Amino acid sequence: MQRTLFALCSALLLGWLALLATHLPASAQQRLVTNDRVTADQVSQAIARSPNASQWLRANANAVGNLAINVESGGFLSVYNGSCCYGVLQMNNDNIRRYAQVSPDEFRTWSLQRQVDAWSSVMSEALQANPAQALAALGTFDGRRVDANMILACVQLGIGNCQRMIASGRCSGFADSNGTTICGMADRIAGNAPSPTTPGTTAPSTPISGGSGIAFNDGCIRGSDGQCVPVTEALRIGFEQGSGVSMARMRSIIQMLLVAITLLVVSSALVGVWQQYARGVIDKGTMMEYMQKGCVIVMIVFAVMTIF
Repeated sequence: MQRTLFALCSALLLGWLALLATHLPASAQQRLVTNDRVTADQVSQAIARSPNASQWLRANANAVGNLAINVESGGFLSVYNGSCCYGVLQMNNDNIRRYAQVSPDEFRTWSLQRQVDAWSSVMSEALQANPAQALAALGTFDGRRVDANMILACVQLGIGNCQRMIASGRCSGFADSNGTTICGMADRIAGNAPSPTTPGTTAPSTPISGGSGIAFNDGCIRGSDGQCVPVTEALRIGFEQGSGVSMARMRSIIQMLLVAITLLVVSSALVGVWQQYARGVIDKGTMMEYMQKGCVIVMIVFAVMTIF
């Protein structure tokens, strides 16, 4: 009977751990699933061929190629950044679901052209938003020319964040959780280390054409694609940007800690019961009763953790 109870508890433990493993967040995924790699020229050519790319994207296809290689992925098609984004141009989970309509795991296996087509849909919309349009119209910002690299950085880091930078009047008006500014990303796209800005006047950048623009509402919390997002989604995004850890990953860590604590407490109690039985302090019936209660506790915790 004791062996039966031990086998039951062991099976519950293994089942519990297996279930948690299958529900681990994306942060536990492999960084690469293939070694397929492309060049900046190949990315540029894919932009030029994409039916979803706007006229502006096609005109600045070389800058997009540099964005992919110098900033986002190094050219690896299946790369995952450890928190949110996938592929050669690092699309996030929300945009993959909305525009590619597949899971992130499947998106990572897509060809260069398919990834570029999905990314182009996101960017072509974002480029028509007021922050991107306003930045392009400035010509210069914080003493530096507003070129294609800066506009790409504006939309790639999120037009809501770009609006914050514009409103501040400084490149330092926004930085992500890694300290990356829009101006700094623009420098990296160009293949340069971020450099301080100096006052000056230069020719205006190429205007972004092809649409009337998407109205930007400062009272609306927006995702990286410029669309309004629910408060719960905004909280999730804020948590990830502030802590550098996704809420899903934190939830799994807490679950694993609770698993470990529960098993430690129950195992310690069951060992104590067995020792009392071995010394003759309690009879076999009492020992079996406590063993059963211990397994019931494990099953209850297992059920609760599975649900929540």
